Amino acid sequence: MLPYLVGRPLGATEVYEAFGYRKSAYYKAAHEGRLISADNLIRVAKYFGLNPVDLQVRFGLIEHDAVAEYLESSSRPLRLGDLKADLDKPPV
Repeated sequence: MLPYLVGRPLGATEVYEAFGYRKSAYYKAAHEGRLISADNLIRVAKYFGLNPVDLQVRFGLIEHDAVAEYLESSSRPLRLGDLKADLDKPPV
């Protein structure tokens, strides 16, 4: 999914760097189910210039409804359109 969101093919080394892992640690984290976490997705989003909330929604860490509810209850004037997933892109 990352290459699609970034808009270009990604080399393995670049993906390891985005997650902040060396090759062996990346595969170990993936095997142990520790790769997809909020911290890692925020790190990846910053690395590639993506929206971290969008990545967490796409990878199932945050429900879209929870984001919408938070924005509606927030005292700050935020726009939901800035944070919701792009429905033209495939879900996880």
